[in-house]
Amino acid sequence: MSRKLGRLGRKGNKEGSIYNTIQKIDRKNSRLDFVCEICKKCNDWSICNNRSGTNKCEKCIECTACLKKGFCDRFYCYNRYPAQITLDDGSRTTVANSHTRSQAVEKKKTIEAQIQTKTYVKKNGITILEVIKKIGNTKFEAGKIIKNTKDKDQYHYAYIDNWQAFKKPVQKITYQDVQDFLNSIRHLSQGEIEKIIGKLKEGFMQCVMDKIISYPDNPMLRIYIPISMQKKEPIHAFEVNEQRELMKYLRSKSLIKSAKCNYDEKTLKNLFICALLSGARIGELGAIKINENIDLTNNGFIINHTLTSDNGKIIMGETTKTGHKKIQQGLIDERFIPFDIFDKELMLSVVKEQIKNASNNPNNKNNLLFCQLDGKYIDHRCLNNIFKRICREAGVKLELKKGCHIHMCRHTAVTRMIEAGMDLLVIAKILGHVDDRQIKETYGHILTKYRNKQLKNSRSYYKQNKISA
Repeated sequence: MSRKLGRLGRKGNKEGSIYNTIQKIDRKNSRLDFVCEICKKCNDWSICNNRSGTNKCEKCIECTACLKKGFCDRFYCYNRYPAQITLDDGSRTTVANSHTRSQAVEKKKTIEAQIQTKTYVKKNGITILEVIKKIGNTKFEAGKIIKNTKDKDQYHYAYIDNWQAFKKPVQKITYQDVQDFLNSIRHLSQGEIEKIIGKLKEGFMQCVMDKIISYPDNPMLRIYIPISMQKKEPIHAFEVNEQRELMKYLRSKSLIKSAKCNYDEKTLKNLFICALLSGARIGELGAIKINENIDLTNNGFIINHTLTSDNGKIIMGETTKTGHKKIQQGLIDERFIPFDIFDKELMLSVVKEQIKNASNNPNNKNNLLFCQLDGKYIDHRCLNNIFKRICREAGVKLELKKGCHIHMCRHTAVTRMIEAGMDLLVIAKILGHVDDRQIKETYGHILTKYRNKQLKNSRSYYKQNKISA
């Protein structure tokens, strides 16, 4: 395949931004067996590498005789008409390299029209993954995401990086490329699919703003969000009688069965009861500091941090789980969980007992309300195993094949709030959600059950008062 040489000779006067040039392409293996008249008269062939290479001296560049068919023994020579335009940023770029002036003029008019309608984009070899990673780094530097979130993004990047079509420049990626990719990741959970879609949307929209692609060429405008093939597990909460049995077991039985356990009896009992009565996440309870997050005047927890994982190590997070979303919306990442949601006296006695218990732990250097015997942060993985055993021994939810898990305490608290008739926005505020949308999605079956109960009560009231009689 012949290649275009670096420098073009110009002929004639420049007309606006369209001018006449001579394009010279190396003949390579088809060199002619004579020396051109210009070269015969040249006394210095050093620049031209003794005419064996593709370098051209000034005489070669300015030569016009080569346009005669077959005259030049080293190059194929063509008359060309490049057209240049000035972009909004002041830079100039070549938009045409035509055989005739009229073709160059038409091409230039087309591009100028695209500039006027904001549909023109520069050629750019950047890939969508490079754009997405750049966005992630910018968010991290701006404090929009924490290191843990940035590290977890690598998981999503891996799927994008492994898709062959995404190795092409952004401008060459089609809607079908994106849709085929999304259809290929249906084995992931719906949440993971939507996170990857969110990153692709951000990436392609950034390309639109950077004028790498035009808005109509954004493939994310046409995609269909695929449905995960994973079966969504329903949430499980303890029924009233099950919660009663579990509470009785926690307050009367020994919870530690191994000498190797790194928790004391009171910490386990009080932690699980607090989870059942507050609806707080275990990570949030584990982040509570005695001197900062407990308000004994107004009787409640101040939640503004959560425990998180960093490469398998448990650390204190900079925000709550939903904190960054709140901060982005201009909200304060802090909420108050009152002790009197269900049983103020019980909750207050449990908290005071745990304050005394935690304060007597000489290893509790961080002044945590809940910690391990060696002062380390509580580990939800270990606590899950303990909680699963406790539920089994208490005889609750034995029908669950995988057993109980500690997050069921939060589900149970929400269920009791709904059953008590609490407003969904109030529940959302206690749980740390921005609105009640997630409650409706997660606890829809419980809301339906509660609604049916309310309808039954309404019908009974109507009949008792003999309104239709």
